[in-house]
Amino acid sequence: MGDTEILHDNLGSARMRQTLLLILAFVVLLNRIGQAQTTITDRPLDVTVGNGLWGVFLPEYQIGSDQASNTALRDNGKSLGYQGDLRLIKRFLDTRTSVEARAFYGFAQSSDTHSFESLTLPDPHGNNDLEFGSGTANLQSNLDHYGYDLGLRDTWRTRFGGVSAGCLFSYMIFDQDFETSHQGTLALSEMLTSEFIGGKAVFGWDGYIAECPSLLDLSLGFYQLRTDYAGSSDRSEGINEDFRYAANPLNIEASFTTFRDVRNVRVATSFAVTHLGKIPYLIRANEQAASIEFDDGLMLRLMFEVLL
Repeated sequence: MGDTEILHDNLGSARMRQTLLLILAFVVLLNRIGQAQTTITDRPLDVTVGNGLWGVFLPEYQIGSDQASNTALRDNGKSLGYQGDLRLIKRFLDTRTSVEARAFYGFAQSSDTHSFESLTLPDPHGNNDLEFGSGTANLQSNLDHYGYDLGLRDTWRTRFGGVSAGCLFSYMIFDQDFETSHQGTLALSEMLTSEFIGGKAVFGWDGYIAECPSLLDLSLGFYQLRTDYAGSSDRSEGINEDFRYAANPLNIEASFTTFRDVRNVRVATSFAVTHLGKIPYLIRANEQAASIEFDDGLMLRLMFEVLL
């Protein structure tokens, strides 16, 4: 590990310690001014199932060149897909504390198709390029995103509504698959798998807006990110594999949820925005194997949830 990477790790650890100290001070302050538990429900256990739309803005993926040496196929990184959530909150009503757990899965797809007089694709190992004749080529991009959060939260009733703070263990995966076909035959396959392991500091407010129970959450996620790459082609022997770590990416998420009772069933509408501090993408120079770099990303989520 080089001096620059060590410096980045030290700076990231210092930022994490400062943030945790601020959380502790926030909790101590609320302990002096508040009483126990949320202002919008007295249920000891909530189990919620949600389904909705998931919008993703990730770095662009480009592959191949045409007869004029222009980029042949691309995925601009903007996708609209589906996400499902399962959430559990166990409240200990005689205390300020609740246990929270959440599991989620989302997927999105995109496709790019063009006809070419000739098509050149890179070899996964960075050897001689793969040459194809005239025909139709297609890039199929698949993105799977899944993971879970688990932790504790304390909530205080104040004159301004319920105010909360807590810490969660957080784990999530991004699986990006890029499959390039020529005349219906798979010519090149590349995959990026990004594993985020870390923790979240969460802060919340609950109360009533226009007589509607509402919840506002802000979370700061501190992670260790490992990205794995695999590339293969029928015209190239074996699979090229690589990996890279990104030190201490910070993810920021804000969400707003409103609740309503419909025929004695509590339903919720939730909107969330997540900024990804680092997400991988592939770059390659002429006749060289792909390498992994990092950029930021953005996710939007609109969920419709039912309390079981």
